[in-house]
Amino acid sequence: MTVGLREIARYMRMGPTLPEGELAARVSTLRDRALAVARPVCTWRRFPVEDGAITSGGVRLEITGTLADHMAGCGAAFLACGTIGAAFDSFHRRVSVTSSLDGLIVQAVGAAMIEKVMDAMEDDIRRELAPGESLVSRYSPGYGSFPLEAQRPLLALVDAPLKAGVSLTDSLLMVPSKSVSAVIGVRKD
Repeated sequence: MTVGLREIARYMRMGPTLPEGELAARVSTLRDRALAVARPVCTWRRFPVEDGAITSGGVRLEITGTLADHMAGCGAAFLACGTIGAAFDSFHRRVSVTSSLDGLIVQAVGAAMIEKVMDAMEDDIRRELAPGESLVSRYSPGYGSFPLEAQRPLLALVDAPLKAGVSLTDSLLMVPSKSVSAVIGVRKD
């Protein structure tokens, strides 16, 4: 995986400005160290959407509100979870203790990395589509009216703790921190 300075700068809220000089060197060094410890893992599974929900094995994920609007016309969906791993979290904590700037940079590197991981996962999912099917953009719990609580059934349905090492705290934070869960609708063209 590669992560460019432009992507990292975006997550550092630098706008179109790219890091230069000493800052660029620092970003590049921290990016390389973060890439060395990252262990990307993804898991996904396709489900039919029936009666406004995804149901399997007694677990039910409601497709309502803005998620339902987003998935209008989708008869199936992929539930997905990706992470760059717990070692990244440890690395982030270590650098944050000694430098808040390094902590900010590594946070931005992690955000760019997990986005790349999820984009690559979507490319893999596209290869599983039948002719005439397409994906709608991924939609994560906490966006719009899709509640964070939906992460519990979503992660259970893809067996994220076992297959990706991703779990939830009582306050619904994902562990490892650079993890993403999402619903990706499947539409027939």
